[in-house]
Parts: sequence; C-alpha cells; structure tokens
Amino acid sequence: MKHLATFLFLSLTISLTLAQQAKISGELKAYQKLTFSWEGPHATEEEKTFLDYRLQVVFTGPDGQKMHIPGYFAGDGIADESGASAGNIWRAHLLPLVPGEWTFEARFIQGDQVAISQDPDWSQGSAFHGDTGSFTILPADSSAPGFLSKGKLQYVGEHFLQFTDESYFLKMGANSPEVFLEYGEFDGTSSERSYATHVKDWKIGDPLWHENKGKGIIGVINYLKSQGINAHYFMLMNAYGDGKQAFPWTGPDAYYQYDLSKLDQWQLLFDHMMEEGVMPQFVLSEQENQSYFEHKEGGVFAAARKVFYREMAARFGYLNAVTWNIGEESGWDNEPTYGKGITTTQRRQFAAYLKQLLPYSELIVVHNGPSNTDAIFEGLVGDSFYSGISYQGNFEDPYYGYERILHWKEQSASTGFPWVVSYDEPYTNPEFPDLETWSKNSLWAALMAGGAGVEFYIGKGRDLNIEDYRQYEAYWQAMAQAKSFFLENDIPFQQLKPLNTQHPMTWGLSDDGKKHRILFLREGGEIALTLPAGQYWLKWFDPELGESYTTGQPFTVEQAGLVHLGHPPTYKEKAWVLWVQKK
Repeated sequence: MKHLATFLFLSLTISLTLAQQAKISGELKAYQKLTFSWEGPHATEEEKTFLDYRLQVVFTGPDGQKMHIPGYFAGDGIADESGASAGNIWRAHLLPLVPGEWTFEARFIQGDQVAISQDPDWSQGSAFHGDTGSFTILPADSSAPGFLSKGKLQYVGEHFLQFTDESYFLKMGANSPEVFLEYGEFDGTSSERSYATHVKDWKIGDPLWHENKGKGIIGVINYLKSQGINAHYFMLMNAYGDGKQAFPWTGPDAYYQYDLSKLDQWQLLFDHMMEEGVMPQFVLSEQENQSYFEHKEGGVFAAARKVFYREMAARFGYLNAVTWNIGEESGWDNEPTYGKGITTTQRRQFAAYLKQLLPYSELIVVHNGPSNTDAIFEGLVGDSFYSGISYQGNFEDPYYGYERILHWKEQSASTGFPWVVSYDEPYTNPEFPDLETWSKNSLWAALMAGGAGVEFYIGKGRDLNIEDYRQYEAYWQAMAQAKSFFLENDIPFQQLKPLNTQHPMTWGLSDDGKKHRILFLREGGEIALTLPAGQYWLKWFDPELGESYTTGQPFTVEQAGLVHLGHPPTYKEKAWVLWVQKK
C-alpha cells in the first residue's frame, strides 16, 4: 500500500505540473477573438518590461499550419477598468479562421533587449514557458455582427482585399480627424475632445469603461456604420506631430513605457469597430514625427520603433480587418528634427519588420505627400513587403484621382505584386470641398480607375478640430451610394478593368467576360459604345441622389459595332453612371 500511495502521489504531482496554465476566454468559434492569459513574473510600466521580456505563442491549426503570434504584458488583466500600471498577467490573442482541433505552445523568456532579438534563445525560457494545451473551434457564426461573420480581411495577390468567406472589400472611409484617438476619456490622454454630439449614438450594451466613459467615441463608430462608412484612418502615434496627444505610452517621450489601461481601452474601441464593420487604418507615424525614434536614439531603425511595432502587432494584430500604414506623408522632408524624411531603404526595412510580426497576410501600406508628388512609391514597386499604397492627391484635378491610381495599379501588377490602391487623402484646401467636384474628381475617379476605396479628408486645419461627423453627412451619403451601386447590383468590382470608351470625358470599366460595362459620364451628354451582338440592359445611376433609372426592357444589338446609348434621363449636363449589362 505504501508503494501504491507513493505512485499515486507522484502521478498527481506530474499531472499538476503538466496542467495547462493558460486561461482561455472568448467565443470558441471561427472568426472570433480568443484571448490566452498566463500568470507570470510581476512587472510594471517601465522600459525593461517591454524591451527585456518576450512572449511568443505558437498555434497549430487543424491543417497543421503554424502561426507565431507575439504576446504582451497586460498588467493585472483588467487595466481598462482598474487603471493598473503593474501586475503579473501576460497575454496573446488569436483569430482562428478554421474550425477543428487547435493546439498552442507558449514561449516566454527574459533577457537584454530580447523583445527585438532576431534570434532569441528559447532554451532559457522561464515562468510559464513551455505551457501547452488544446482547444476546439466551432464553425463560424453566420449571424455574428460586422466582420465577425466574415473572417479575416487579407491581401490575396490582387488589387482588392478579400475576407476568409471569399467576399471582397470596397472601402469607403473617413480620413478626418486623423487625431481620432485624442479622446479625453481614454486614460492618460490630455484632451478636451469628447465627441459630445455622438453620445446619443451610443447604444445600451456597447462598450464602456470606468462605469460611464467611452460613449462619445463609441457613438462615432455607430454613426459611421449607420452612414454606410466602413473604415477610419487615424494616428496611433502623433507625439510631436499635429495633435500631439495620441500615443500608446504614458507620455510623449516615454516611448518604452506603454500605458496599459489606455491600450486596453483602445482595444475595446477596436473590438467594437469589428462588430460594427468599420476597419481601422493604423497610421504609425506622420510627416512631422516620421524620424522620431531615430532622432531620439540614432541609427536608421531604432530599437524603440521595433518595440512599438511589436506591441501594436501583439495587441491588435488579431483584428478581423485592419490596414497597417507605415507613415503619413512619408519622405516629405519638411521638418528639421523629427520630421526628417525617411528613406526608401527605411520604408522597406520598417515594412519588412512589421510583416514578420503579423501572422496573417495583412495590408501594409505607406502614404505619400505633399499632394503633388507620389515619387516615394517608385522605390517600392515590386517590394513584397508592401501590399498596397495609401495614396494622396488633389481633389480639384481628376488627373490625381484617375491617372495616378491607374498608373500605380498597372505598375505594381507588372512586377507580380499587384497593389491595393486606395485614394486615402484627396487633399482639399477649402474646409468643405465642393461636393460635385469632389464626387467626380476623387470618389468616382478612384472607383473608375479600379481603386480599392476612397477616404474623405477635410482641409484648412479643420482635420484637427472635427468632433461632429454629421456636418459631413452629404459626403458620407455620396460614398455610401457609390458603394451600394456596386454591391447591391452584384457588380464584380474586383474583376473590372479599364475600358476604352473613345470619349475624353467618359471613363469606363468592364469585366473579362464583358458582361458588365460601367461608364462614368463626367459631364453628362450622349454616349455611344462599341458592343458585340447580343441583348443588353441599360441602367442609369445618379451619383448625386443615389437613384437608378431603367427602361425595364432589354435592347438587342443585331450586329457588332458602335451603338448609340442615348443620354441621361434628367439633368443631362451633370455627371452620370451608365451600367450596360449583357443579358
């Protein structure tokens, strides 16, 4: 009996030693965020915590595919509510895309600057290093809200992004305010910004923190969703930039001390964006601070920048839809210190480093500036680390909205790495750009060039002051109507290519099978088009009112040749869209 008792004691000890240490929270369904938390060494918001610890979790899916996901220090695990700056919780997030049996293995080490090491020595693991476990993922919930029913939005080697469910994404977004995260109810954010007019857009059940904070900024997302807007561009770091109050640290110069409670609150916001179907575009620097880290530390790729990229990837890399933007107006050498223009080599290095931190095929872009030059893209064409560009032009000239977008699509495709090209800043000097001019020269110019989307920007310094999004409702509606034209008519926008209309004031698109021909008559008037024999439907679309007109009857082309398609049904001298569909 003594030997049996000893055997049972040893067996129990071994089973306890090998017991899974990770706590898993979240829906065990495909396309839903899972959180893995471990109790590890106690730490605080200080430099060595973010530089000298490294958590990496290796997930293996049902198909044997391995995903290496960076983790992060989470304080007490509830910092969004507690405001804690210390604790012993270490965390990682997974967005599983495939149902079935999954496994994980935690790797955790401590050492000098190990967080940014290119070749960490995992044999020196400590704490919960080596913890393993398994879990089962159920199929995706088709009724889940927003992006949670669609999977992960990824680059698939085409000019448009695609979700796991194989649907394509046509972006219509807000570019202003770029200081969106300068919200006074985030911890550690010295700002009067409250989005007061959008508090009424918050709904019961939406996220809050500290009992009643967050209604204004959550309300903004709800409002944009209600307007058909599905993206928002903003700075994750603008220390010494335009706004100066949006950064993930405890202060503008504390770039190794990440603010745990602020970042948890950001995560509540970003998770809500996923549920509402609004993609964040994370801009990692701006023109005024593009060399911030290197100016502070020296060199061409500072350790602080590497930690910044790692922390952001670890905390937010699981999001269903996100654009990672290396920097706004990159290369524009317009400041003597932090705004010193970074080089092509740096742009390539920064994107390469970020890409290896992200386990999915993310959209990684960079933004040009000023609005009259896009020369920075020349050195990046064919670079596999960039999957697209965030393009800035000028709304007053259709050349920027059509010719340059078409140029970069064709240039990138010729290298074998087609870019996702989005018109993210049709730059405007007036506060309110003329809606008709903006619609023609920016919105529809980009779409007719095959652009992947458009964002709306407000000029004349108003970008930094916007809190009430309703004052731009006419622009949101114009964008939503354009998106609806393609989506509600099941027009395969991802397949459309330029069509020569032989008319200087008309842009055209068609699919490979010539089933769909889309014509944009910039100044209205009559239009003729060469068509093969067959039956066709004609539908006129008014981009200003969002209304469609059709005769209800197809017409027949007996013999291939130039066919006169007539003129718009009303207001014949303004812009119209004509959809010619082969029956």
